[in-house]
Amino acid sequence: MLRILGGTAKGVALKVPESARPSPVRLRKALFDYLRFRYPRRGSFLDLYAGSGAIGLEAASEGFTTTLVEKDRQAIQYLRENASKARLKVRIEGVAVERYLLDAKRQGLRFTVAFMAPPYPHDLLQDFERLLEVRIVEPDGLYILQHPTNLTLPMGDRREYGFNTITLVEANAVADETK
Repeated sequence: MLRILGGTAKGVALKVPESARPSPVRLRKALFDYLRFRYPRRGSFLDLYAGSGAIGLEAASEGFTTTLVEKDRQAIQYLRENASKARLKVRIEGVAVERYLLDAKRQGLRFTVAFMAPPYPHDLLQDFERLLEVRIVEPDGLYILQHPTNLTLPMGDRREYGFNTITLVEANAVADETK
């Protein structure tokens, strides 16, 4: 059973929609151990392709102001139920990620961390490049992509957890590329 690992909602079980591929426990634990150390004052967290909310609700439980973006109707319903059960205040955006990113850029939204775990049949590199292009992470923030270990990105800090890997890209490095 999928559960929140830490923070105020530690131990709360999460419903998982059929369309979701939840991030493994080992990956989530390592990621939030790192984020807790890096951002002691937390900040804002964007979870793109939120699915069950395992990552985004974990962020909210750890004290981040969290936005979850998901277009699947069953997943959106489960996100609402999971957030309510965990007593976590999150913003749920029921739109396609591509549309959300364009709207967020137009509105000037900024996040401390933007996490993306697209469905693996997607062109993951293209999805991540689209996220990097909109520049919605604040200075000293992080862009994070979860992907299969057999995919290597041409940038970032790579951390492997079995068949899953996260690549972390510093917002400052992305900003430097455009200068």
